[in-house]
Amino acid sequence: MRKILKKQDIGKKGEDLACEYLRNNGYEILERNFSCKLGEIDIIAKNQEYIVFIEVKTRSSICYGKPSEAVDDIKKKHIYRVAKFYIQKHNLENEFFRFDVIEVYLSKDKYKINLIKQIDIK
Repeated sequence: MRKILKKQDIGKKGEDLACEYLRNNGYEILERNFSCKLGEIDIIAKNQEYIVFIEVKTRSSICYGKPSEAVDDIKKKHIYRVAKFYIQKHNLENEFFRFDVIEVYLSKDKYKINLIKQIDIK
């Protein structure tokens, strides 16, 4: 009998896989699930000269579309506000920034990761 994962479990599994993928590709994970009163960012990482704010979207099916399609304009505004707060809090105004989305596709015992760099956040 196949175990049915809850939505939160799927999201956590996706974030864990995304962090592993990022580390294997030279990223340094700075924060996971950074939250403030303005919202949350799944992963904040350093990649070369960039501080990267990463939204992870995980799906076990594409019945409702690609994972990245869930990052709509409202979600982008939240990410931007939280990133701006993080930048000010850590005095990072002189750094380079990027906003990425990681799509994680889960199926039985396999997964696929798609990194979408430099999404248009505004």
